[in-house]
Amino acid sequence: MAWIPAGIILFMRVAPYIGYKWKVSGAKRKQEELRAAHEAAFERWKTDVLAHDASERRRVDEALRWFPVHLASRPRRVDVYGGTADGWAALLVTLGASLLANGKGLWLLDLSHQTVGRELAALADPRGVPVVRVELPSASAPPDLSWGLSAEELAEVLAEALSTLRPDGADVDLRATDASILHSVLERLDGAVTFGRIASGLEVLLRVHEPDRAPEPLSARELDSLTTAIDVVGKSERIQNELRFVYDVTRLLARAQQNPLTLPAPDQWLAPGQLTILSTHDVTERRKDVIDRVVFFLILHQLRRGRVPADAGTLVIAGAEHLGHSALESMARQARVAGVRLMLLMAHVREDIRPLLGGQDSATVLMRLGNAEEAKAAAEFIGQGHKFVMNQLTRQVGESHSMGRSHSYGGGDSETGGWSTSWQNSVNSSTGNSVTRGEAVSRVYEFAVEPTQIQSLPPTGLILIETSPQSRRVVFGDCNPAITLLPHVADAPRLPE
Repeated sequence: MAWIPAGIILFMRVAPYIGYKWKVSGAKRKQEELRAAHEAAFERWKTDVLAHDASERRRVDEALRWFPVHLASRPRRVDVYGGTADGWAALLVTLGASLLANGKGLWLLDLSHQTVGRELAALADPRGVPVVRVELPSASAPPDLSWGLSAEELAEVLAEALSTLRPDGADVDLRATDASILHSVLERLDGAVTFGRIASGLEVLLRVHEPDRAPEPLSARELDSLTTAIDVVGKSERIQNELRFVYDVTRLLARAQQNPLTLPAPDQWLAPGQLTILSTHDVTERRKDVIDRVVFFLILHQLRRGRVPADAGTLVIAGAEHLGHSALESMARQARVAGVRLMLLMAHVREDIRPLLGGQDSATVLMRLGNAEEAKAAAEFIGQGHKFVMNQLTRQVGESHSMGRSHSYGGGDSETGGWSTSWQNSVNSSTGNSVTRGEAVSRVYEFAVEPTQIQSLPPTGLILIETSPQSRRVVFGDCNPAITLLPHVADAPRLPE
């Protein structure tokens, strides 16, 4: 047996352990390196996530949230249906401030009895914007409202206003009769033309005038001229009935409180950068209704005469639905011809004015409509669209059980000897469960905006419906002027997506 040094023997015994420890140490070192690399990558990822979140928060905080509504089709007329007095006032402030700031004129004919232009006037006054306010009846209509009309023109205007007091389908010849009667009186008045003097002239034609009363509104010459006109006008029952009708209306207007004032001439209605407010107020509802119609048709006639400068501004008529479809259609047509932008504010979507919805060269704004039928009519005008909705859910549950048992017995003999016997008994059972769920989706054709949404709009909320050559768009908006004081309000309309 060869002699082996003890050191070699020790090395041979220790070498495997040293190799093992070296491998373990290398593995630990590699593991630590991998852990350090992972932790570094995790820290970088966490830093990137925090930076991304901060960037997103900054983007959201700085994002524009309110955009002005732009009428892409540039309509000459805007019809506003529904809304409250506060909503109309907010709309006029938002719209009027923009127009006046751009040097455009704004003429407000307020027939709503709610003073919806007060806030706009209060906003314009401190900023040096010229504001002209006129309240009627505070002056006799002619000559203040005649603006230099001839007797024939004024007679036609008054007859047109009186014709709207009659129900639809009334005798169209009555308007011509009224115009003839009024012209017979107006052409014989030498002095100022007022409703009181017109009523006195009609009294002469009716033979009920009292010449001894003081003060006498008519001169002796005028009395003589009107007396000779009695036979010219006629004495038939039809003429006498119309005489009494016209007299009652003019006498009603003559009893209105009168305070002298000067009304602006028609060419000053829409002076650049000027706000003009003409409102009607009266405790007698019937008199206010007649005044509304007279003022409306006087303005309409001035548009026909071309007395209002084109492209000078916007004419706003608040509370105009009681004037009827025909009158509003005439005003819209004449304003378009005269080059004046027109806005009609109507509290209701009545049956007789529904044909105005979506009229030629117009945009429609819907505000809160409390009446269910009116809200439904507005929703039908907005339109319907296709969308997919889930209309059926199914769930089927099944369970089955089965069990069986069998017995068998057998035996046999053989000639060589021996026997055998066997018994067999088996039992089997099974149970099954099943659950099936299903969904069915179908395409439906429903309102784009539900009537209940229109009924629940906030006071300043609105829905704009505009038709352009490219498409028809429906935009939800809010006309609260305080929005302009909020942060993140854009100066320009939002670009189409």
